[in-house]
Amino acid sequence: MPLLTNERLSKTVADDLQRKIIREKLKVGARLPTEPELMEEYGVSRTVVREAAACLVSRGVVDVRPRRGMTVREPDGKGLAETLVAQLQMSKVSLPQLLQVRSVLEAAIVELAAAQRTPEDLDRLRDNLKSMKAGDLDRHEAIKVDLEFHDLLAAATHNPFFTLVSRPITELLYSIYINKSGYMSFQSLTTAEHEAVVDAIVDKDPAGAVLAIQKHLDRVGATVAELLSENQGE
Repeated sequence: MPLLTNERLSKTVADDLQRKIIREKLKVGARLPTEPELMEEYGVSRTVVREAAACLVSRGVVDVRPRRGMTVREPDGKGLAETLVAQLQMSKVSLPQLLQVRSVLEAAIVELAAAQRTPEDLDRLRDNLKSMKAGDLDRHEAIKVDLEFHDLLAAATHNPFFTLVSRPITELLYSIYINKSGYMSFQSLTTAEHEAVVDAIVDKDPAGAVLAIQKHLDRVGATVAELLSENQGE
């Protein structure tokens, strides 16, 4: 391979490793070469290799763990979720702007899911509703089941890009909900709204699914604002 002489050696190494993962179709969990092996292969220092690894971690391409090294990671959007959180904290974007994007995105998701869903998708959505209706969920479990519902909708499109794009938003909402005790007061309403979405998807009614998800997300927008104001001024 060409000599790595530019100033961004670590990015060059990261880009090459990423291409290798794609080209060789490495499976999730597959181990990449060790630090010494990469240093020898690319003719770079340990620092460059570690910076390249950090770059791949930030992209969500690999995990790095002690005594295991770099392994291929399943794409899950968590890196983008962390970026969104940082952007919100730095006031680069507003939460209403993010929720507006979510509304547009999920309308497209349920419209396609209503047309593409399989019996297996319906089973998973119904199981999720059954879990939501359980009366013994704590806040952590309730939020997890709630946001899993939106992952299942994205999966029912059978287009993995919807999951990759939508999951960071659900990750961000989890970080908001988890510390808000008021979340549980909306659980029964959330369940009923989810059920309306599923009913439309079962009926293969794209227009009905879009109306149901928009009603749900409009209410969620107001709910999030209320939750964010919880305990303010204490």
